[in-house]
Amino acid sequence: MNVKPISLNIIACSLLLAFCLFAACEDPENTDKQDDDYNNPNSGVSRGLKFSHNSGLYPQQFSLSITAPVGSAIYYSTDGSIPSPAKVGNGYVFRYSSPITVKNRNGEANVLATNANSTQMYMEPNDPRGSVPGVYTPTAAQVPKATVIRAIAVAGGKQSSVLTKTYFIGNNLNNYGSNRVISLVSDPYNLVDQNYGIMVRGASSNRWPNYNFNIKGQDWEREAFLEIFEGNASNRSVPLSTSTGVGIRVRGGWSRAAGQKSFSVYFKEQYGINNLTNYNLIPGAVKADGKTPVGKFKGFMLRNGANDGDYTKFYDVFLQELLSDRSFSTQASVPCVVYLNGEYWGPYNMQERYSDNHTEYKYGVKKENVISYDNYELDDGTAADESLYWQMMNMGNSDMSNSTNYNAFCALFDIDNFIDYWAAEIYIYNEDWPHNNFRLWRTRSVEPGNKYGDTKWRYQMFDTEFALGIYNGGGLTGQSGVDAFDEILNGSDSGNDINKLFKALLANQDFCRKFVNTMMDLYNVNFHPNSFDPLLNKYTNTYRPLMGSTSTPGTYFSRWGRPWDTVFQNKVDDARKYLNSIRSAMVDNYLPKYFGGYSGIANIGISGSNLCDVTVSSTGVSGASIKVNTVTVNNGWTGKYYRSNPITVTASAPPSGYVFGGWTVTGGSADTPSALTTTITLTGASAQITANYSK
Repeated sequence: MNVKPISLNIIACSLLLAFCLFAACEDPENTDKQDDDYNNPNSGVSRGLKFSHNSGLYPQQFSLSITAPVGSAIYYSTDGSIPSPAKVGNGYVFRYSSPITVKNRNGEANVLATNANSTQMYMEPNDPRGSVPGVYTPTAAQVPKATVIRAIAVAGGKQSSVLTKTYFIGNNLNNYGSNRVISLVSDPYNLVDQNYGIMVRGASSNRWPNYNFNIKGQDWEREAFLEIFEGNASNRSVPLSTSTGVGIRVRGGWSRAAGQKSFSVYFKEQYGINNLTNYNLIPGAVKADGKTPVGKFKGFMLRNGANDGDYTKFYDVFLQELLSDRSFSTQASVPCVVYLNGEYWGPYNMQERYSDNHTEYKYGVKKENVISYDNYELDDGTAADESLYWQMMNMGNSDMSNSTNYNAFCALFDIDNFIDYWAAEIYIYNEDWPHNNFRLWRTRSVEPGNKYGDTKWRYQMFDTEFALGIYNGGGLTGQSGVDAFDEILNGSDSGNDINKLFKALLANQDFCRKFVNTMMDLYNVNFHPNSFDPLLNKYTNTYRPLMGSTSTPGTYFSRWGRPWDTVFQNKVDDARKYLNSIRSAMVDNYLPKYFGGYSGIANIGISGSNLCDVTVSSTGVSGASIKVNTVTVNNGWTGKYYRSNPITVTASAPPSGYVFGGWTVTGGSADTPSALTTTITLTGASAQITANYSK
């Protein structure tokens, strides 16, 4: 048999092909993510490195194969660490030689949640800053497990990027219904190393606020890998766009001392993608029109519930959804369950995170033009921009009963936003505000054609869970034993700049009239039982199985050692109690007390005996709506307002072929009956206001 010699050209081509397989061929599942395999070692993309199974939920154990170009050595880890040849032999990093059995790991020993790590994730018990719930180390049975495999290929002195996959087996996800499950994976060195880990106290000499987990900023951001599992108890998969490298930081205030940390999650080019698009990351996150999905995210929060973290976890997100139609920003949210390095870490709220990018995406302004002020610190902008904040705040030293001064303030601040925000926070009695948890933004210069680019300050709401009498059985008075108005006017923080500004504005009659009418709008719509009861029931039904009980593995109370199986329902009942009780207290007590002759507040004649039942309707055309002060209502709507405080009504523009025929009012009088918008003075115990249309 004749054998032809192999030419040098063929050999060269073969070698080139082998090199290309390793250095240039992409994982077909990740073809749009990364151009350089070596510049981004934690992107989750590895050229030529291939797993036989995608991340997901599998009914039973299986054999996982990993392949790489010929001549490559494969190394993998099982504890979330980035594998390398040097780590082989530590019990979690191995050189791949045969398929890996991926099985149900429930009951296996904890790794991240071991005693040494758990102890370090809490504040020192004797820290002078204060006490926190006792350190708790869960048993292996209390921490359901996923299998996380991270792999690299090594050849010719070069190392590929890390490929990360997460696998759930059997009935692991039965408790979570259709709620999202998030696998967050980061090298344990990033999380629990004494000098570098962001989840631990760190050095034994550390005391609050110098714990690792309490340090903020870019220097304490760590690489991680994110996968979001969609589906239900029997079928879970990961959309391609939600499998990416990210940056993570511990976030929050006092809640950083809890074992279950909150995280800020960042999309950045250095980790995998610059921002997340083409995926509905947080349903309900909409632009300023209230309808169009935001569609683009630079990051998000995984929030532990803070003050409500051990109870229901949903006070904040429930209240923000209830108020999402108001003129201030709120943070849309979706519940999720987080596995950290393959270990169950509990339910979280996946929420929008405020930033200059978020403001750009939501309001259409340029992020370079955004100034944000957050809890006494400039968050977005330059150092010179801080003077703009103090220019506005120093108006609290002015006599706001003077219309010139009041108008000057309204030129600096969106007054409807200001009133809306303060009315809502006072109504819910957020006790961790306004001395804390406040955020404002504006544009530095005018952006023509964008009403939000007018350089006026506007509030952004966040962290509202210290409300609804959460520590007081749903009572209307707070820890100090007083109501929200009294705390602001006379409490220990009454003299700070924020409260001084509000108190100065209360001297202005126009401000007080708008404020009281806004309070009544909230009373009539947002905090009416027809609004809050269905929403409260929705959150209760969603979060109850996630919080679970001490006897149900894979639920919060079991994982974090909270023997409070009845506390969830108690806090739900407390929230309902507060929201029902505050309605009569607000109209019969608080508003009459403070706006009917209280020292330093403009007297607008409010009393509990001059309430009027107002019904609005339209005739002559179907589908017309009417705006009463700040709320838009439908035909036949009824609410309560004070006779001493005129209200403003606006009829919707008539449809094609119709004309607006003016207002008919009984039990009151309209200033300009023929105008679409008019002021109505109420005179009777009841009033009927009708918008008339005709062809």
